Amino acid sequence: MDAPEALREFLSYVVANLIDHPQQATIAIGTNVNGAVTYRVQLAQEDVRHVIGKNGMTISAIRSLLNTAAEKHGIKISLKVGSAREEDAEAGELIVNG
Repeated sequence: MDAPEALREFLSYVVANLIDHPQQATIAIGTNVNGAVTYRVQLAQEDVRHVIGKNGMTISAIRSLLNTAAEKHGIKISLKVGSAREEDAEAGELIVNG
């Protein structure tokens, strides 16, 4: 398993344990214009607040863990979290690899 996929599995595990509707959650992996691996987590609208956390503390901790693991593999990452409704408004921004 390559590093981006291993990080996706970790992210999937963490997010699934924070939300109420894991069957509606998806994680897309892509690359941004800078070549960084981008993880886009799409959730039910009521689950977004669980992953963001109070004052953004939960998502900050998740990003910190992912960035630390990514650095060990020599890659840069980006993490975006939103609901399906927000994703429709931003369509076309991400090149999906899988």
